Amino acid sequence: MAIRTVVVGYGSAFGMGHRHAEWARQTEGMELVGVCEPDPERRAVAAETEQVPTYRRIDQVLAEDEVDMVALVVPHDLHAPLALQAMQAGKHVITEKPMCVTTDEADAMMAAAEDNGVVLTVYHNRRWDTDFVTVKRLIDDGAVGDVFMVECAIGGPRPLRGWRREEAHGGGQLRDWGAHVLDQMCLIAGTPATSVYADFEHRVWTDIMDVPTHSQLMIEFESGMWAEATFSNISWAPKPRWRVLGERGGLLKQSGGGGAVTWHHEVAGQPSVTEVPCIETDLSELYQNVADHINDGAELIVRPEEARRYVAIFEAAYESAETGRAVAPK
Repeated sequence: MAIRTVVVGYGSAFGMGHRHAEWARQTEGMELVGVCEPDPERRAVAAETEQVPTYRRIDQVLAEDEVDMVALVVPHDLHAPLALQAMQAGKHVITEKPMCVTTDEADAMMAAAEDNGVVLTVYHNRRWDTDFVTVKRLIDDGAVGDVFMVECAIGGPRPLRGWRREEAHGGGQLRDWGAHVLDQMCLIAGTPATSVYADFEHRVWTDIMDVPTHSQLMIEFESGMWAEATFSNISWAPKPRWRVLGERGGLLKQSGGGGAVTWHHEVAGQPSVTEVPCIETDLSELYQNVADHINDGAELIVRPEEARRYVAIFEAAYESAETGRAVAPK
């Protein structure tokens, strides 16, 4: 039987509510059966666009026996409370990233999934980013040897929009884009982070943002790999999206998306440069994997314990920025 899914949250930002509705509708073994949105104007748009029943409150959704799963597309601070409410009602949950704001929330969410026998996963669509997939494939194939440093930078000279500007909603570039980048870095490292040192700047947009406008993190992993991550709203000069240093070579990708990854390596004892075309990916794999996991027992690709790792990192980063010392993630 198809997994009957309701998208919770249909706000206008980035059209993510519609995207989740499309994935649910197009996935084999899944069915879009509704949209929940408190704002009447956006709810009307959802009804017209998706052609499914709409709900004003999530408790109306959870009371429906004909609903098996919810996809949460809501502000970050609501991920944990709404996920807990849904799982306690016996519903599977896909939540937008980040999984939540604190490790205590992450632990409570994972416990609720186990206690209620439901599936919990996180919409980490950027695990399928063509630049990241290519970089990781080259690393996994041994193209640069043992990796000791990975750098990634996200940003530009522009403020965040809407609730993402506010700490009260779990906003900020570190939690928003950082959930993607830190998740990717954890996958590359393959081991937990052991130390985080962070510096936060509050400049320029402070009249409209109470989150850091520039965040710089140095992260040490159990494997011995280090990572440097930059998330900025005041970055006038760009840094590469990816810079990877290994014992036998390096990788450079100046911007996100397609194109090619520049592979610096050695051929016959001489430095050489090879442009490696980015690998094509299929974003539909994420939702399809959730359906296959629930219906057929396939291994879940995005596991909540993996998402917890980056929650622990940005939680440690806040403590480090406040205390001025390196902090071990929980």
